[in-house]
Parts: sequence; structure tokens; C-alpha cells
Amino acid sequence: MDLGLAGRVAVVTGASRGIGRAVADELVGTGVKVVLSARGAEDLERAIEELRQRSALPGEDSVQGVVGDAKEETTTTAIEEAAARLGGADILVNNAGGESGHVPFDQLTDEDWDTAYRLNVVSGVRLTRALLPHMRGQRWGRIVNVSSYTARVPEPFCAPYAAAKAAMVNVTRNLSRAYGNEGICANCVLPGLTYTEGAASAFGDAVAATGRSEEALVESMLRRAPIDVGRMGTAAEVAAAIVFLCSERASWITGVTLPIDGGTIRSAP
Repeated sequence: MDLGLAGRVAVVTGASRGIGRAVADELVGTGVKVVLSARGAEDLERAIEELRQRSALPGEDSVQGVVGDAKEETTTTAIEEAAARLGGADILVNNAGGESGHVPFDQLTDEDWDTAYRLNVVSGVRLTRALLPHMRGQRWGRIVNVSSYTARVPEPFCAPYAAAKAAMVNVTRNLSRAYGNEGICANCVLPGLTYTEGAASAFGDAVAATGRSEEALVESMLRRAPIDVGRMGTAAEVAAAIVFLCSERASWITGVTLPIDGGTIRSAP
């Protein structure tokens, strides 16, 4: 299927590993120029080099990177400038985010809530605001915000993260209503439990702490929190849906909140 993306410019945050890296990988394969952003310089440089080698476009300009923390305004400026050098961002995938550990609700501080909101909401809103003028000027754009299944099924020990991810669902719907008639489609995805480098590291720590195998730990987890398809997802599976939403084929899809979770969320939309 031709997604109609060749020659477009995309910005992907949190792109050195996991879902963000998988999205970038899919995009460069369709002939998209990509600006990657991530905090870790070493991982980002590795990703840039590998993606340049498989890009459908020649030259170093096909893939560029910005090292920086998504919470910082200077990072937003650097990303905006990098996209402008390539002709302006047509596509934005707000994937940067994260949580700062599992803390019981009664032990959370104001700073915990503020940090989660700035990292998972404000950073994406700021970057969206910076890149919107180009999209509006050409009357074409795609914005995909990566939320989480916890926006619908909150876990008890990550309340600030889940609340922030729920806020991004609302932000996405706001964008779709505000700019849909200007050719800009804004959608949100809710990944379920996905096996990424971060998940592998967490399982490694659990194996060391418990002496149990990773397979046994996954089996136990799936008994406590069943997934209809019976397994965790992969970053590539999540990325495939995101890239479709970025495409010309998705020109009549906006304001959608799409679970990509193997059936984890059981309630009605």
C-alpha cells in the first residue's frame, strides 16, 4: 500500500529506542525525512546512523537528530530549527514521555504531579504549537500523540502518569476540532504493554531480584492482567498503526483515540 508520504518531513520525539525508534524506522522506509529527538546522545547517534543506512532517500539530510530533554523549551527550539532546514514538519509524533517510578497515591508530592504533566503533556503541546504554523500554511498535517492504555485503565501506582496521558487524549480531540478543516488530522494512540528495551531492562531487574525466569514473570503478569491475544505487543506493531495515521490514506481519520493493546481495554470507547 502506498501511504503517500514520500518527501514529507516528520518529527518523532523519544525516538532513539522503543516505539519512537520503530516509528522512525517505518517512516524512513516510506521516503520520509525524519528529525529524531531523544535525551540519550549515544543511543540517538546510533539510531541516526542506522536509519540513514536504510532510508529511501540519499544523503545525511534524510535523518537528523536533536539531543535534549522534551521538558526544556530549548529542545523545542532546536527541533523546530532542524525541521525547518528540511522544509518544515508535515508530521509530528509526540512520543516522548515517561513515569518516575511506582509510588502510592498518598505518598505523591506536588512535584511528582507537576513533573508528570510537564513531561507528558506540556512538552508535546509546546512542540505542537511550534510546528503548527507550517502545517496550517500548507493546509496539510498529521499529529499523532502517543498516550497509554493507562489513560483508560489507570494503574494504582502511576497516578500522575496515567492522569497526564488521559490529558493528552483531551488535547488531541481539541486539536482535531480546531484544525480539522485546515487539512490537519490529529489522533491519539493508546499502546498496551509493549516489549521494548525499557521493558526488557525491567524484566532483567526482576529476574535478578526474584530468581525467576523472564518467561515465568511474563506468564504471571498476564494472569494478573490478561491481554486478549495472550501476549505483549511489539514496538513494530504499535508503529505500523501510528504511521498509517500519519499517511495520506488516513485523511478522513481525526479526533480518534485508538487502543493498540491486544484487547487490554475492555470498556466501550
